[in-house]
Amino acid sequence: MNEVVVRAGALRKTFGTLVAVDDLSFTIGPGECFGILGPNGAGKTSTIRMVYGFSPLTAGKITVFGLDVTRHPRAVKARIGVCQQENNLDPELTVLQNLLVFARYFDIPAPEAERRSRELLGFMALDRREGSRVSELSGGLLRRLAIARGLLNRP
Repeated sequence: MNEVVVRAGALRKTFGTLVAVDDLSFTIGPGECFGILGPNGAGKTSTIRMVYGFSPLTAGKITVFGLDVTRHPRAVKARIGVCQQENNLDPELTVLQNLLVFARYFDIPAPEAERRSRELLGFMALDRREGSRVSELSGGLLRRLAIARGLLNRP
């Protein structure tokens, strides 16, 4: 097994003339809890977006489970779970429907998707709200649903 889960070397991210991330390197090992701290505008979100392949690197290299995120973005995304700070749940769908639709992105067969979704709803104490529309949920319940969605593919 690869002893490094995430390896980032000499990361750089620019937006025009703005340098958001400048020569950042780090490694994250299995089971390690890793945090990125800093003031607003320090490049934390830009770094995380590069790690999961959402934002292209300006320079440097990132591997996740030994896979280069620029060469194998789909394989990386299939192995990780992301819970973004923005709410991007579908407000027109129910709690359960949001999970079932998301499962399609990972080609999870429908019966398995339903089983996993119901299991996660129970784990996140949302099982009694499975038929509620997302627009009816409080901020805390929305966050729980977003976390459940991030765990759906068993990252």
